[in-house]
Amino acid sequence: MADLGQLGVFGVPLFGLIGFMFAAYAIVANDVIQTLGTFLASNAKRPWLVLWAFAAAIIVAVMLYGYFGHDGDIAFGRLNRIPYPETGIQWWHILPPLVLLILTRFGIPVSTTFLVLTIFTLTGGSATAGVLGSMMIKSLLGYLVAFGAGALLFALISRMFETWVFKTDVEDHGTPNWHIPMVAGLTALLVYLLVNGPTLPDLANANWIATGLVIAGSVVVALATHRFNTWFVLQWLSTGFLWSQWLMQDLANIFVYLPRETVVDPVSGDVSVTFSFGLLVFATLLMLGLHALIFAARGGEIQKIVLSKTNTVDVRAATVVDFAFGIILMYFKEINDIPMSTTWVFLGLLAGRELAISFVAKLRGVKDAAFDVTTDIIRAMIGLVISVAMALGLPFLATGELPDIGEALGFAQVESAPADAAELAGLPNPSSETR
Repeated sequence: MADLGQLGVFGVPLFGLIGFMFAAYAIVANDVIQTLGTFLASNAKRPWLVLWAFAAAIIVAVMLYGYFGHDGDIAFGRLNRIPYPETGIQWWHILPPLVLLILTRFGIPVSTTFLVLTIFTLTGGSATAGVLGSMMIKSLLGYLVAFGAGALLFALISRMFETWVFKTDVEDHGTPNWHIPMVAGLTALLVYLLVNGPTLPDLANANWIATGLVIAGSVVVALATHRFNTWFVLQWLSTGFLWSQWLMQDLANIFVYLPRETVVDPVSGDVSVTFSFGLLVFATLLMLGLHALIFAARGGEIQKIVLSKTNTVDVRAATVVDFAFGIILMYFKEINDIPMSTTWVFLGLLAGRELAISFVAKLRGVKDAAFDVTTDIIRAMIGLVISVAMALGLPFLATGELPDIGEALGFAQVESAPADAAELAGLPNPSSETR
């Protein structure tokens, strides 16, 4: 087994390549309910090739931005604390994404971050000490923040907005002239947020040439989409924004299987991760092909979860959900470089939304909404239990030794590394900024 795992394909060990392929397909297929589910549902009448081309263009843009804008780090800093295994990728590393494939086939949503990364954090020794505990706390905080944001937002708008969506239909036709300045302004704002994050612009040091190009491009987008209904345009913009934020968060779950160079600055302690340009090209092309299968299947069984929520097949409701989810992911991306479960964030947002709609707009029963929320929580917890059980059991079967879960959760380093306490609480850590 060990010799087989050392065989290389395009410079990638065989087990690493298998793990990457399983993860690239299974993670997106399972997480499609978060990022592309509402997009696929509300654009069911459009050819899947058109939808795939849109998502594929964003994948290419994000990968290039990660490589050239983050010094070769296409994982956007999320693997700073999860180095490539010293012994290479083993057979037990590739079983979690295989299990994820099976769970996805039966329409069971789980946290792909926990299912895939837990085994790396538990078998990484001192290099990954405390990472699992930080991931769990940050993900729980993400659920609570998303739940509160969803409940507040939809409590304010659901009586008028969701009721209007529920009782009316959107027709795909031309739009008034105010469509142009609104879409142009929103497009420019989203580009700014993608590049700079949620920060105020520094006018004294602004790159006015780049700014002018962005504004000109935004106007072109607005003019080109003028013949479409504004809500359809807004939904495509919101999906592009959300899809890019999700990729920046969860590409680490896929690229954890690929060889990379991790360098720690001896003075500042800053960590830099670099992937080769050849791997960037190879991985991008492979991901685009695997994603085509997902789009051709219209999301598969997991898509039924999106269809069960109130108004999610309507482009207007989907747009609001996608923008809210994307903004929350962007906020947590800027906190620190610890990976987190985007599934938990999404379930929290939907939970707050469904309960707010049931209480305020009365579009569904409160008991029905509460049951839906509870079921999603149970599914998420089952996924976490499976993740930890596999991360403990598989290495034990192979080596006869159990990983130190206390070290992975951070219990063994609380006294020796007090600086990490801020990260465990989900507070900003300037030394871990990845922008």
